[in-house]
Amino acid sequence: MKVYCKKGIYFVYFLFVASLAVGWKPEPAVNRLFLLAKSTNEDVQSMCVMNENKPLFEQGVAESAEEDRQVNEQNSESVRRRVKAVIKKDTFSKVRKNDSTKKTKEVFHASDKSREILERIVEAEAGDQDVRGRRLVANVILNRVRSKKFPNTVKGVVFAHRQFSPVSNGSYYHVKVSGTTKKAVRQALNGVDDSKGALYFMWRRGSDSGNISWFDRELTRLFRYGCHEFFK
Repeated sequence: MKVYCKKGIYFVYFLFVASLAVGWKPEPAVNRLFLLAKSTNEDVQSMCVMNENKPLFEQGVAESAEEDRQVNEQNSESVRRRVKAVIKKDTFSKVRKNDSTKKTKEVFHASDKSREILERIVEAEAGDQDVRGRRLVANVILNRVRSKKFPNTVKGVVFAHRQFSPVSNGSYYHVKVSGTTKKAVRQALNGVDDSKGALYFMWRRGSDSGNISWFDRELTRLFRYGCHEFFK
């Protein structure tokens, strides 16, 4: 047993001497420890810098979020404006009557401006007529909007060159729209129409001979109601 112990001691001693002889040094391990400590120190310093700049970072994130919110609001407002413009556009649509006949009628979705123009021209042309007489004038205007022969807006039809005398002589701009006229226009816009597709009307006693001759020669007379004769 003692022999083995001595041999072990000699073996360890031999290894130690041999290592000294070949110039073994513990630098690599030390260097590795030094590099590890240095890396750890740099990470710690980086964390400190991040902590110091954290308020600036959070402020930047908040500003970015605020900019995104403003952009989203602007986009939403733009969409709302486009939708609003579409809603205000004058259009026709067919709907069902709530009665036993189940017939369809065309409803005209007029903007506020188009409704005002229609009311003023009806008042100027037929302000002395009953509800039906006024409604028939509104029907003629809307029939023209539907027709490819005329402008496709109420404004375009009413202000077309030399089509309606109240616009030409200026009385259109001075009328006071009555409740009866508003009712007649509302009925016409909601699809009440017994105009038989008339595109023209004339007050024979108030028209010059040239216009009367053109109406009788070029158009088809449909009917008369009140003081107006209606043509197509």
